[in-house]
Amino acid sequence: MVSGGAGRDRLPWNQRLGLGDRLKLSLLITLILIIVLALSSLIPLSNEEAQSILRQVEELFGDKITFMDIWMNNLLIALLMHIPFIGPGIGGFAIIQTGRVFGALAAQTGVSSILFILIAILAIYGLVEFLAYGVAFTEGVLLSYSIVKKSLRSELTWVPVSLGISIGLLLAAALLEALLIQLFQPI
Repeated sequence: MVSGGAGRDRLPWNQRLGLGDRLKLSLLITLILIIVLALSSLIPLSNEEAQSILRQVEELFGDKITFMDIWMNNLLIALLMHIPFIGPGIGGFAIIQTGRVFGALAAQTGVSSILFILIAILAIYGLVEFLAYGVAFTEGVLLSYSIVKKSLRSELTWVPVSLGISIGLLLAAALLEALLIQLFQPI
């Protein structure tokens, strides 16, 4: 067992990152992803663009959004984020597109897109969902960096942990979101 600072410095960079360090990095990336979501929701949209975006969402999910729809959509995004090199780019694109959906909702309702985002976060499901994305995005970045640094083997031990955390968080978020949709749909 290695103890002390000098011995620890000889370990590959990714073995020096403990769970606490990874969680801090995931929290930072979660915050960045929420900022990207908010900024992309503020991109001006014409009425036609807003209608087109909302029509695409409706075609994707239909009239009734179920727990499984929510979970599978979010799970696909998180799984793609884990892919080295391209995953974080795909994830960033998905976050920007989600921001544009909030922007389209804002354009159609006259309610601020930032308010829609705050409601999702304050209703907890949005925060939990973005924490899952933060974990997945972080692992995608760390996997990419470990390939460049030729230390992939030691990073692969973290992939099941990252996947488990992401899947669990997304499951909880989807259950809560589906419950809230069901409760407030009649309104």
